[in-house]
Amino acid sequence: MKPIKNNNGRLISFDYAKAFSGLTRSELNLLIGLIQNDYNQFISSDLEVTIPSTKEFIEFYEYWKSKVEELKYRDNVTYTLSVVKNRESSPTILAKVKWHYKLNGKIPKSKYTSVHICSLGKYFKDKESVDLKNTTLIYDAENKIWEYLNRVSPIELMKITGEIYTL
Repeated sequence: MKPIKNNNGRLISFDYAKAFSGLTRSELNLLIGLIQNDYNQFISSDLEVTIPSTKEFIEFYEYWKSKVEELKYRDNVTYTLSVVKNRESSPTILAKVKWHYKLNGKIPKSKYTSVHICSLGKYFKDKESVDLKNTTLIYDAENKIWEYLNRVSPIELMKITGEIYTL
């Protein structure tokens, strides 16, 4: 595809790698906003854009539509915390994360993936004092989930040329 520019003359390339290398949770909303803005300008562009085929345009359109959904979901992942008793070690806190996107390059068969958060002793002195709604625990759990998902399911994006890159 030929490069296109927005009304301000900025190139719309869908290449966010330089601006967002080492993406943090706090930067995710900014990235989503930029992608949505570029996506809407690309779709509604009255500039002449050379597209090899309608199929490729539809694939590009669908890719970015689903990618925005995934990024929004990453910003507010659905999970539950639970205490798991191990035979050989102390009880641990696990997050059961609802995830229907790629993990390690494949769509998982299970709707959920487990993320180890910490041992129970890090926050509580015994099983009876466990409070899974503890704000510090929730904050740490969300950071662990973010790190885990970025490790096993890094954010992959597509340039306007169709080239896939990872943040």
